[in-house]
Amino acid sequence: MTDAKRRILSRLDEEPAHGYILAKELSVQGSTMYEHLEELENSGYIKSSKNGRKKVYRITKKAELVLEAERVDE
Repeated sequence: MTDAKRRILSRLDEEPAHGYILAKELSVQGSTMYEHLEELENSGYIKSSKNGRKKVYRITKKAELVLEAERVDE
């Protein structure tokens, strides 16, 4: 997993967010952010739900376990 994707998961571990907010907070171009989000969702690390016209992303149990394992390794 890339560092950028780890940062996205860590940020989403704090609270769910939509792509624009994630891109802005993590200083990642919007198109790149949405590519990362799509890959993370396809891999089962995050889930999205519609909130009006926007998708809100949140981590899954799989991502929680990965983040927890990385914290133990530190």
